[in-house]
Amino acid sequence: MSPRRDSDTPTSAERDVIDVLMWLAHNTGRELSYADIARGTSICDGSRLRRAVPRARAAAHELGHRLEQFLPSRDPLRRGERVTRFHRAGQGDEFGVRDALLACRKAVAYMGDMHRACTFEANNPNSIEPEAFGQMAEAAEGCMKTVSGVEGLGSKVLHAQDTMRRQAQRIADLEAQIAELTAQQSAASA
Repeated sequence: MSPRRDSDTPTSAERDVIDVLMWLAHNTGRELSYADIARGTSICDGSRLRRAVPRARAAAHELGHRLEQFLPSRDPLRRGERVTRFHRAGQGDEFGVRDALLACRKAVAYMGDMHRACTFEANNPNSIEPEAFGQMAEAAEGCMKTVSGVEGLGSKVLHAQDTMRRQAQRIADLEAQIAELTAQQSAASA
């Protein structure tokens, strides 16, 4: 007979999730790989950590925070490395759009699979409940239209942000040229 576990004491898996979340809270907004998380939490980079991170993502969501999906890093020094970022509630940034759009694309793909399967089952003469599957197919189609519209909006937002970023860079370049010209004129008059 196994000893009874105290329900107030977290299991080792729960302890791993807690450790990951606590460490992520101190590294908000930074690009983090599994190796970084493993170093910070002292959980070896293996199956134990790979189980804890998705659970930490779900727990973060319940707390109103966001742990992004692992995506290729935008940092040139970490080229090709897959990283995630943790954001506290209300503390996201423009790079979170990338994660949100990825989630939209995945949702549309899954909804497409659901729509195909439910449509097939609705038209199957041997189906146990063709009307219910027909309703689910219609619901999936409506969801796909809505999410696709949001994804189009997201692409427009990304384009607008890229334009603003280029304009800000151009303004900074012009300010640097003005400062350089002013310095040259001061030196010439001296």
